[in-house]
Amino acid sequence: MKRLSFTLSCLFFLAIGMNFSSAQTAAVKFEVKIPSSGLQKDSSVFLAGSFNCWNPQDSMYLMNKIGDDIYSLTVPLFDDKKYEYKYTLGGWSTVETAENNNDINNRQMVSHDGLTIVDTVVNWKAPEPAKQIDSSLMLSKEQLDKLSNLKDEMGKNLESRMKNFTGLLKDAFKNMLSQKPDMKLKKKYHREMVAQINHALDMAADAIWKVSSVLTPEQKKAILEKLNNSNSDGDIFSIMSKALSQPNK
Repeated sequence: MKRLSFTLSCLFFLAIGMNFSSAQTAAVKFEVKIPSSGLQKDSSVFLAGSFNCWNPQDSMYLMNKIGDDIYSLTVPLFDDKKYEYKYTLGGWSTVETAENNNDINNRQMVSHDGLTIVDTVVNWKAPEPAKQIDSSLMLSKEQLDKLSNLKDEMGKNLESRMKNFTGLLKDAFKNMLSQKPDMKLKKKYHREMVAQINHALDMAADAIWKVSSVLTPEQKKAILEKLNNSNSDGDIFSIMSKALSQPNK
């Protein structure tokens, strides 16, 4: 929202400025030498500043290549006005920086007709390297196969139990809604439904132990650390997945 408001404000004041036909304009030439490193064959160099609402990829401010690593662009500006600007490769993630990749202050200039500004870009902002996943925590193919078989086995057993439970629940409702509910049947269905639920819980507990037997000590430690983290949220399987895909420290 702030960016939208800023852009609208820029457009508003630019429109006002353009209505002053009596205002003096100045043709200012920007010429910049850039480092060849970090520049791809299809890379484009843009000029972004207070004169175009700091748009890092404004097609009207696309610079022209005039030599080896040298780009140029002549821009119409209001005469005797202070402007700030920077060079980009089409986005703030690839804006010019200091040699150590730190951000630099905005460049400044005061326009006047016929002015030629010669700049040098020493470095382009480099994206942060992707974090490498700790391979010692990743599941092997053998582990994935075992876990897949456990999942299939548990799924089939739970499906069978759910069918039995649903059938019992249906019979219990029929008995409850009949004109003369049978209390003996009520107790019978209750015992059998509780037994089905307990059996499903036993299966889940057994599955956890089987999963644990597939994991290495390092993997178990990583999962335990995640579980003990008070900030951990989500179900157990999500936490396990996060624990086994941690970046190298």
